[in-house]
Order: sequence, then C-alpha cells, then structure tokens
Amino acid sequence: MKKLLLLLLIYPLFVSAQKQANVWYFGRNAGIDFSTGTPSAITNGQINTLEGCSSFSDEDGNLLFYSDGVTVWNKNHQTMQYTNGNLANNLRGNPSSTQSGMIIPKPNSSNIYYLFTVDDGPGTNNISLGFNLYTIDMSLNSGLGALIDEDNDGQFFENLSFGREIDWTEKVAAVRGAECNTYWVVSVVQNQFYAYKIDQNGVDLTPVISTVNNFMSRRGYLKLSPDGTKLAVANQAGSSYVFSFNSMTGEVSNDGVSLTNFLDGEPYGAEFSVDSQKLYISTVSGFRDTMTDPPTTYTLFQFDLSQINIPSTKSIVHQQTPGFRGGLQLGPDGKIYATIPLAYNDPTGDARFLDVIENPNDNAADVIFTKNAIDLDGRLSTQGLPPFISSLLLPIEIIDVATNQSINNQNLQLCTGNFIEINPEPVTGNNITYEWIFDNGITQNTISSSPNLTISNLSNNDNGNYTLTVNLVDDCGNITKLEGTFNIEVYEAASANSVNNISFCDTDNDGFNAFDLEADVTPQVLAAQDPNQFEVLYFLNQSDADNNNTANALPNPYTNPTPFSSQT
Repeated sequence: MKKLLLLLLIYPLFVSAQKQANVWYFGRNAGIDFSTGTPSAITNGQINTLEGCSSFSDEDGNLLFYSDGVTVWNKNHQTMQYTNGNLANNLRGNPSSTQSGMIIPKPNSSNIYYLFTVDDGPGTNNISLGFNLYTIDMSLNSGLGALIDEDNDGQFFENLSFGREIDWTEKVAAVRGAECNTYWVVSVVQNQFYAYKIDQNGVDLTPVISTVNNFMSRRGYLKLSPDGTKLAVANQAGSSYVFSFNSMTGEVSNDGVSLTNFLDGEPYGAEFSVDSQKLYISTVSGFRDTMTDPPTTYTLFQFDLSQINIPSTKSIVHQQTPGFRGGLQLGPDGKIYATIPLAYNDPTGDARFLDVIENPNDNAADVIFTKNAIDLDGRLSTQGLPPFISSLLLPIEIIDVATNQSINNQNLQLCTGNFIEINPEPVTGNNITYEWIFDNGITQNTISSSPNLTISNLSNNDNGNYTLTVNLVDDCGNITKLEGTFNIEVYEAASANSVNNISFCDTDNDGFNAFDLEADVTPQVLAAQDPNQFEVLYFLNQSDADNNNTANALPNPYTNPTPFSSQT
C-alpha cells in the first residue's frame, strides 16, 4: 500500500530554512539533492575528498558554494576567486580533516557568509594550520561570490587557533543561538572548547572557552543537537562523550558522559536525532588502508539521551564486516544518512550508496536501518558528509489528533472512509496567517486558511499533495515563513472473506505436502479486491495474527510439520 509522508519545516528568514541544507557534495565527486523531498544523486560536483566537506544553499534550496577546506567552488562548479583575482584554492583546511569546513550565513545579511576551516594536523615540517575563518561576499562576481578581506588587515583569513595549531582537532559544529539572530560555532583543542558567536556585526573573534576534564583526540566528529542543549564528540583515539551546551552563553558544561569504550571500537561519526533525544555514534574496529588489508568492522550505536543513565541505553542498530569509519549526517527530511566505505584510501572500497536511519527518533528496537538506500549514480562516497548548522534541521512537530503522536516524516496508510485531523505545533509571533493548498496533480487550490486540517470520509478524490504555508513575524522581529507538505494516497479498506478447508490426498504416502497458500487461499480471502493493493499473511495462532507478528508468518509454500495430521 502506498504511504502518506508528512513533513513541516520551520525557518526564520535570517537563517532561512532546511532548504539551505538541500544540496550536499562529498566523497569522490558525489552529491545528493533534497529539492524534490526525496534525495537524489547529483554528479556535477568537483569535490574529491577522503573526509571533510561542506556545502550551502540559499533559502530556496539553490546551491551557493561548497568546499573541501582547501578549495571553494561556486554554484557553477568553478573555483571561486579572492577579490585580488587569485583562485581560492589554497585555504587552510584539508580534505583529510574529519570536518574540514562549516558554513554560516551572517545574520541580517543577504550576501555575507563565513567559512570556518579545520586542518588535519601536523604535516610537512610538523606544521599545522589549525582553525581559520574566511568571509565570502555572494554579491560579487555577478552573484557567484568572492572571498573578501572583511576587516581590511591585508589577509583573507583570520587564524582562530591562538597559537595552538599543532594540537587543534579536526572538529567543528554550529547551532543557532538562544539570543535572537545569533549562531555559535564550536571547535575543540585538547580539553578546551572554543565557541565563537556570530551576530549581525559578524564573528566575535574573542571565543568563549570552556575547560572540561576530558581530553579530545584529533579525529572524529563534533555535533551540536538541533535544540542547542547538547554537544557530542567522537574521539577516534578514545571514547565518545556527550556534554551539556548553553546556546545563550556558548558554554560547554564540565559534565561529560563517556558513552563508548575500547571494546566498542574507535568512535568516528556522531549525530543527533531531529528531536535531540537520541544520539548515534559510529565506530570501527581498527584501521584499514586499502582493500588488501584485513577487513574491519563498522558498528552503529544509539543512545537515549532522555534517560538518566545514558550509557546503559547503548544499543547496536547496525553492524557490518567489512566496514570502515564513516560520517553521519541529519538530513532535511529528518532521517540520518550514513556513509560506510570499506577502506581508508582505495576507490574499490568506497561506497556507491548512502545508507539511511529511517526513523532516528524511535527507540533502538524499532529503528529501521536501510542499506544502500541512496544510489550515487556511479559516484563514490568516502568517510565524510557535509555538516550543517544543526538547528537548520529542526522542524516543527505535526500532531495526529487521534493518537496525540508526532507524525513528522512518518508514512501513514489511509483507507476509504477514514478521516485525518492534523494540528501543527503552536507557533508564536505576530500577523500569523495560514494557507493550505491541495494539489491533485492537475490543479492547485486553496482549501483552508485555518491552522488545523481535517479531511473526512476519505476517497480517491483526496489523493494528492497538501502544503501548509504559515507567515508571521517571530519574537526576534524576523519575517518568518513556515512550510509543510504531505501526500495522501487512499485505498480500499481491506476485508477478509471466509475460505474453504483444504483436504489433501497423500498419493506418495509420506504424510507431507507443500501447500501453496498464496495461489490456493489468497484469492478466496480477497475475492474481488485488487491483489496488487493487499498482502495476505498466514499464521499458526490467533495471537500472532492479531499482533501482525510478521516474524512468525508462514513461508509460502508451507509444508506441514507433522505427517498425516490436521492443522489450523
């Protein structure tokens, strides 16, 4: 049966929308685009990176630029320039840095963007370039952008490492600040977190420094939760941790909770669910340079942050051998995407697909992990995926009134005669207006100006796409647009008809027979109903049938286990 997809996205115009995270470039010329709602492969990217990457789009989901930490490419996939005419292909990041870059739009500006880069540690002559900041003005070069010397000090970057380049990690994350029109960008060196505040005046170059008891190793991801309350660190050379974060002050609390140990593998990827209640950490059992080396094991853990004893909730949601280290990234659709190559630097071991955690908000036992979910159309994914401002991916909850449950990004199956009532999460602000638009594939019509939508006595005429647009002025004075869409597919309600007993004459006298229930019984069950719309399962007891315990459904054909016997 086809399904209903329900999603509502929320964004103030100063940060725009989840659409700013619509286009991803990563790996060996790989990419995906969420513009149609379902991610699809794009193959025009110039990026070729083993790990770090970053990309950013405008409020309508149109690509602006992307980077591997060394080179910046514009939307036409050409190398961007500095305002002095030189090519921007010598930035101080590195494609082999876990998170080589993070892109932040300047609040209350339609043109200025900040690119934070992170190096991969000591290289030639034991030199490390650490943590640096670049400014890009998208109004230049006919809208293709250029890197500018924003403070006119004669150089195009600001070194944010405070002389600690040699120890700086490959980690950077960002989230919206609790104060209006602000962001926090966070990186870490040893046991000190550096948080840089960005507001309408630009980047405050004096960081908020938080010292904790736990030392961070160089490699592995740093992530902030979408709600801005938590910070997670994956340390490849050690443990993984979760800390409390204050999105008003930029402070990281010294309350780190250790989540994994050496038996779990080396932590690398980290990501929060969109409701900020679940944390996922990926590990690898060791290092594998090429496919000729012994295979390693990839493990993906879930932790429930709503529980008091978070480490006790550690659950494996996926494990594979071979499997190497790989990043995790929350998408605009609320799903978490995973890249799982098989080796560090061997194209034959790169991934031709992205894997997906379909329902990351759910408890571990109910999580659906889909292997090879997104075909990259011949391109290859390596170890990294582009990080985004985590709060860009924070949706407003949509509530099914009948169950009082959030149904964001869930697939709902509806039958003729049903009704559905939807209440969006309450919003605050001024001059709030609502508009529901129904698109049946031929025409579009406004069907309601109320926040809630009720559709009664569903029929085939209700098949189509529903879009809610909410306009308001938020508490920070920003003109804000909230958008959401869902699709409805309506089918006949199922009814099961009585069936005849099956009597079998055992001509070979062995007492066994393979019964083809699909061919002999299913047509009786469905009668005139369309067999393409229904699946009929068979069970040995009423309890399994009532609970739809598909694990205990009978195989087809089914052979009786006891010779010369009757069976229900």
